[in-house]
Amino acid sequence: MYFEKIFEPDSIGKCKLKNKIIMAPIGNINMADSNGRPQDKMIDYFIERAKGGTGLLITGLVPVSYGIDPTVSEDNGTTYFPRIDGSSRTRLSGWRDLTAGVKPYGSKIFLQLTAGLGRVGSPEPALNKKLLKSSSLNRNFYVPQIPHFPLSDRKIKKIVKSFGQCAVNAKVSGFDGVQIHGHEGYLMDQLTSDPWNRRKFGRYKNKHQFGIDVIREIKKRCGEDFPVLYRIDLTQALEETYDTEIFREMFEGKERKLNDGLEFCKVLYEAGVDAFDVDKGCYENWFWPHPPSYFDDIIYVKDIAGRLKEFFRKEGIGAKVVAVGKIGKPEKAVEVLDKGWADFIMLGRPLLADPYWPKKVKDGRIKEITHCIGDHEGCIGSFKMGGHPCCSVNPYTGFEDRKKLVKTDIPKKIAVIGAGPAGCEAAMTAHKRGHDVTLFEKSSNIGGQLYTAKKMVIKHDIRRYLVNLQYQIDLLKKEGLKTEFNTKIKLDDVKNRYDVILCCNGLKANIPTIDGLEQISYKEVRDFLNQDMELPDNVENVLVVGGGTVGCEVAYSLAYEKGVRVTIVGKNKDILPDAVLANRSQMLWMMMGKGSPSGKNKDVLREPIKVYNASEVVKFEKGKTYIKANKDRNNPYTPWKALVPENVNNPFEKSLDSDNIEELVINTDYVIFAVGGLPDDTLYYDLLKENAANEIYLLGDAKEPQRVWDAITSANEVARNI
Repeated sequence: MYFEKIFEPDSIGKCKLKNKIIMAPIGNINMADSNGRPQDKMIDYFIERAKGGTGLLITGLVPVSYGIDPTVSEDNGTTYFPRIDGSSRTRLSGWRDLTAGVKPYGSKIFLQLTAGLGRVGSPEPALNKKLLKSSSLNRNFYVPQIPHFPLSDRKIKKIVKSFGQCAVNAKVSGFDGVQIHGHEGYLMDQLTSDPWNRRKFGRYKNKHQFGIDVIREIKKRCGEDFPVLYRIDLTQALEETYDTEIFREMFEGKERKLNDGLEFCKVLYEAGVDAFDVDKGCYENWFWPHPPSYFDDIIYVKDIAGRLKEFFRKEGIGAKVVAVGKIGKPEKAVEVLDKGWADFIMLGRPLLADPYWPKKVKDGRIKEITHCIGDHEGCIGSFKMGGHPCCSVNPYTGFEDRKKLVKTDIPKKIAVIGAGPAGCEAAMTAHKRGHDVTLFEKSSNIGGQLYTAKKMVIKHDIRRYLVNLQYQIDLLKKEGLKTEFNTKIKLDDVKNRYDVILCCNGLKANIPTIDGLEQISYKEVRDFLNQDMELPDNVENVLVVGGGTVGCEVAYSLAYEKGVRVTIVGKNKDILPDAVLANRSQMLWMMMGKGSPSGKNKDVLREPIKVYNASEVVKFEKGKTYIKANKDRNNPYTPWKALVPENVNNPFEKSLDSDNIEELVINTDYVIFAVGGLPDDTLYYDLLKENAANEIYLLGDAKEPQRVWDAITSANEVARNI
């Protein structure tokens, strides 16, 4: 078997694992009750990954610093994290239920412990008069005007003691080991790294000391044979990401360099660490630890995990190395292991998209895998907005406790109109339940807006997802699912012929009315993509109207693939206002000419994309575009900053004066409108008016323009309950 290397048994310390697949620590947030006790939602979430064949599961982060780091608690005294600190039997009973649930399937499970959030935590406690804490005097990541004051040595020692207590609580609750959350700029990283630890006195001015103390305390409380896996960024990679000028100006020229990281790992190994999982980056370049869809596969595995493995070989260090970073394609997982870059592979989002990834790979059912599309909307965006981890392409993730696929007692005849993400999900789910389903599609392909988006080179994750989605539909067709492509449905085609009609027929083009439109060449963005991004001859200057995700992706793709000069005009105060931090930051990084999908300097844009945010197009003339731009508009290119969610009050945020504008003229050969489509809901309302079926539903973009997560989740909800 080509993939047999993945399924060789191995061990971390004394903990034997049935294969080399480790689930990354994604989970937990808002999955426990207000006391921190794991609920069925969390327990069933991990049990599903154990059933799927994962060798080692790791929980999401569990803070040890309650009462010390205010950012791990909310203003009402509750927390959105689970807890294992102290000696609460109520909490421990939930953890025991979790470990007892996963072990019958042959999986082992580690608990991830974190020192806290520090400067990357929510600024909200400060707005409620609490003093925020960090390793030294540091700025809050989200609202830099808010300071974090240095922890005292006494408080840091309390955190060390709490690590030991939490670890022994984990041990008695049935956990097989712990993972230490020491990466990405969280509090542990702040205490052990140059950018944030500038202490001049005391025990913890030594940047290695906190890590050493934590490991020794855990080993003292739990025994030398209790495994410890340490998660670390070998380097924050700030200078590499941006350039020396930005590095010095924005980050004071301070970071953990790669060689510093290697030496720190050696020190931690000598303190008792059994294995390391390694990435790079921090919140200021969050696309490294959380690689979006734009990145190539295994983007830095060789340079990070491979470099640590090589260092360990030379030093005679026996600690295991775990690779992480877009390893979701099975052939890439094999490559990592075959080339000796790591002892284990770590999968996060791939196991949210498909918990049965391990079983499917082992059984040779590769095309049945549902692949992650790298949008981060479910796994990260959801809990950032107050939800819990879920998944855009797997509507059951995070809902294993309540969403069940149950056979129907009353089979119905169902028409699904439109084979985009919503239509495909609705058709497949309804068919699996035993209904008689016909899926209609006006084009010759499944995918809808995803099929359109896949035309861009940076959308390789979407292309892989659609290939496997088509394969899954083909399997269901053999079982009786009916499909009719190149078929545009009218009212009389389905009226009184079906018990249920699901309208998933997508969007209509939206071209705004602007003076002089007839004097220019233009296309609506979806039409442009569907025509394979073909530009007329002699086009050098392209204007993209719309600074949302689609507009920016197309603008970058034009510059990257076609080499043309591109300008974006967007009405919002910031471009990409709705994108998740990692995706937004990477797109800005690439658009400004600092980064690329390969991560290599040789592939960066020769000329950055010009952006006018807080601006609008007012008139066209042949070869020219006239815009009104706010003079106080933000610098669009600050990928090291995050946008504060609109439901969080930022007292330092300044409003723009709408009258303070300037009029500008842009040379323009061609215009692409990416201002959002309009719901194609005419058929739905015609069907309702004619009472064309007992049940009629409107789903996906036909209801309102929405993300993949919204479309698939809502379609699944309806199809499970017909």
